[in-house]
Amino acid sequence: MDEYYAADNSDLFGPFGTEGAEELLPLVCFRLGGEQYALDMARVHEVLRLISITRVPQMPDFVLGIVNARGNIIPVFDLRRKFALGGNTIDEKAKLIVVDTREAPVSFVADELLDNVKVERSSIAPAPAGKLRVPKECVAGISRLDERVVIILDWDKMYELAQEEIRNFVP
Repeated sequence: MDEYYAADNSDLFGPFGTEGAEELLPLVCFRLGGEQYALDMARVHEVLRLISITRVPQMPDFVLGIVNARGNIIPVFDLRRKFALGGNTIDEKAKLIVVDTREAPVSFVADELLDNVKVERSSIAPAPAGKLRVPKECVAGISRLDERVVIILDWDKMYELAQEEIRNFVP
């Protein structure tokens, strides 16, 4: 997974086959600002090593710029800045997670790609009433994986908030 990862939708459920498949949710887990998050694997187009990012002027500070990935121009977001998650340095563990949206793929920098897991949908709890570091409306749910807790993000809501800020940005 270090070089390149692309979601293979033909084998989402591996050895489990299709029986009971609707009860499992495959997730891509990653670290942002010291916390563990996950996205539905069906939304993740690919994961890339960090490549050169070209800055785009007059954009909010969470828009790092654009990258050229095999001829595709893809915007790059820093969700740590967007949601004040902390951690400002990007090191050798950082990855670009490319996510499919209705318009075109976009990407964000993850501090570290952790793993791919499958969780039972029944084990996913709603976002707690307490304060989270990301807005509650951006959390699809929370699941416990062995000794860790993973916050499952709602990419559509996160993207909607980012787009709203970009539209309303005044440099």
